[in-house]
Formats: sequence, C-alpha cells, structure tokens
Amino acid sequence: MAQKQTSINEYLGSVFTSNGVTQDTENVSFLKNYNYNLPLIKSVDLRSETRDFLLEKQEYSLRVKPNSLGAISYQKKVYKNRIEGVEIANQLRFNEELKKRYVSIIDYFFTQKLITLEKERQGQLGDKLKILSQSIYSSNFDIKDLLETEDELLKLNLKLANLHETHSIQITHLHQLLNFHSDSLQLDFNNLISPAQIVQQPINFSSRESLLIKRQKLKLTTLENEKELGLAKSNQLLDYVQAKYGGRNNFFFNENFSIGIGLNVPFFGNNRQRKGDYYFQKLTEEGELKLLEEAVEYEQWLLRKKFENAIMNFESLNKQLEENSVSSILKTYRKMEGVSPMLLLNLVSLKTKKKIETLQSKHELYITYIDWLANQGDLFQQPFRNYLSRDIEIILR
Repeated sequence: MAQKQTSINEYLGSVFTSNGVTQDTENVSFLKNYNYNLPLIKSVDLRSETRDFLLEKQEYSLRVKPNSLGAISYQKKVYKNRIEGVEIANQLRFNEELKKRYVSIIDYFFTQKLITLEKERQGQLGDKLKILSQSIYSSNFDIKDLLETEDELLKLNLKLANLHETHSIQITHLHQLLNFHSDSLQLDFNNLISPAQIVQQPINFSSRESLLIKRQKLKLTTLENEKELGLAKSNQLLDYVQAKYGGRNNFFFNENFSIGIGLNVPFFGNNRQRKGDYYFQKLTEEGELKLLEEAVEYEQWLLRKKFENAIMNFESLNKQLEENSVSSILKTYRKMEGVSPMLLLNLVSLKTKKKIETLQSKHELYITYIDWLANQGDLFQQPFRNYLSRDIEIILR
C-alpha cells in the first residue's frame, strides 16, 4: 500500500484548522465587526394627553434622552478591553494546541527509536538465554545468571508490548489531528533539528510579557473602565430634552408650544457604594497579579534549569557513548579467536543499554526545548515557524 508522506510542517500546520482555533478566529471576527457603540440618543418618547376628550385640546410631547459623551467613550474602551481579553485567551489556546502537537510528534519519533533499540536488546537477551541453556551441564554453569536473564527478558517483553500500544495510540492521535484515516501514514523526519542545534539555542529570558500576566493586567484595566462607565452614566446631568405642543389656537403664533429639559440631581450615595465595590475588586485583582507574577517567574526559572540540566545530561551521556571503551574492546575481541561468545554478547548488550540511555536523554532534551519555547511565547509568534526543523522554517497556512 502506498504511504502518505507527511512533513512536520504539515502536521504542525493542522493547528490552524483545529476546531478550537477556528472557533476562536470566528468569535474574534464577529466581535470586531459588531456595533458595540452607545448611540448618542438613548431613547425617543412620543407622548399624548387629552383634556375633555376634545381633539383640539390634545397635547403632544416629544422627549429625547441622550447618552453622556463620557459613557459613550468608556463603553468603547470596555468593549475593546473585552475583545483584547478574548484575543489573549485565543493566543493561550493556540499556544497550548501547538505545544501539544510538538510534544506528540516528538514522543512518536522517540517511541519508534526506543522500540528499535529495545528489540535489539530482546534479541541479545534471547541469544544469551540460548547460550546459558546450552551450558546447563557444564561445570561453570550459573543458574542465577539464567534466572536473572529470563526475568529480564520477561520484563523487556512486557515493556515492548506497552511501547507498541503507546505507539499505536500515538499514531491514532496523529491521524485524528490530520484527519487522515489510513494506517499508512508516514512522517518525514529528514529535516529534524539535531541535538547539537538545540544545545546551541540561547536560553535567555524573553523580554516579551507573559500572556497570563498580560491577561491579569487587562482585567485591572477593564475594571477601571467599567467603573468610569458606571460613574459616567450615574453622573449624567442632562436626563432629557422635551418639546411640547399644548393644543390648537385660533391664531397660530399663540399656539401653546414649550421646550423643557430634565436634569438629574446627583446622589452621591450610589457612587460611594460603587467606588467601594471597585476598590475591593481592584485590591483582589492586584493581589492575584502579584501572586501570578511570582508564579510565572518561578516557572520560568524552573524550566530554564530543567532545560540546562537536559542539555548537560545529554552531552554527558552522548560523550560517554562516543568515548566508551566498549566499542574498541568489542572490535578487538571480534578479531581474536577463542573469545567467549557470552563475553561478546555482554559487551554488545552493554553498548545497546548506553544507546538507550542516550536516546532517553535526547528525548528529554527535545521536550524541554519545546517547553521552554512555549513558556517564552515563541511558538505562536508570527510568522509561525517550525522549531523542529533545521532552519526553523516558516509554516505556511
């Protein structure tokens, strides 16, 4: 069956068509196009009164209630704050969705590699078990070694079964994200960034403000504008303007016309209560902001240390693997005659174990690399880039 070759760029680009991101984009578009402005005229009332049920004595009045200019101005600010809050929430969701895709593709890649190495160990343990079984009647037979090898092989078989199950789940997840329903999906990792490139990446703290802190500060700004909006509405001096016609007259210029206005008498008790509620909420939100700043700072420090430790562990294990004397000894022994097969097998097995340890440290390096980028807000910055590619390619939408 022909396999579908899928690049990492295509896989990461699937975030743009995910349900959550698509819905967020539509919501922001709707909110931006919605007419949220307070009208200059709040309401228009047409009233009529009669005297003695005579049409010529009918009275008419037209009352217009305006909105205050201050209320109109702060209404715009409040609505823009809310749109910005939705946009920040969308950025957080997008960052999380993108990070999820990065982590899933890294886990998929290294699970494949780990299965290959564990199968090598499985074959090595099987060969060791055969050699031990054949020497059961020899004088130097070690039953403890046989039992330990059988136990190790059993555990390895269970581990491989779990790895295959994990790998199957990972493939299903990849298919769901790509909307691809065949088992023949094949990902192209030829352009995958190397560990050496990751190690060379700068891990300085970004000057970019955390989205969580930005959202909390926006809450305080919105709270301030909502308070001003409420005060502008309650302190509006002009309540209405009214034109009244009081009935017909034989002489037109003696017609009963009048103009009136209504004024709101300020009552400071309501404003005092409103201000009290505002200051209480402000103190609460400011306290939340301070705690959040401390938590974000600590998380950034923790992730930086984790990234640095991952680099140190990988470099240490990789250097140990490259400079390990096992390879040279193994090469020498293979050229010699009469060398015990068990000795050669133990050396090969030891080398495979070192490879597995190095692979696991490499896996941790890639994960912490993405965790750091996500924490610093790099993943969702435009133009969107593939941070798992060698040249940090731009992801085309």
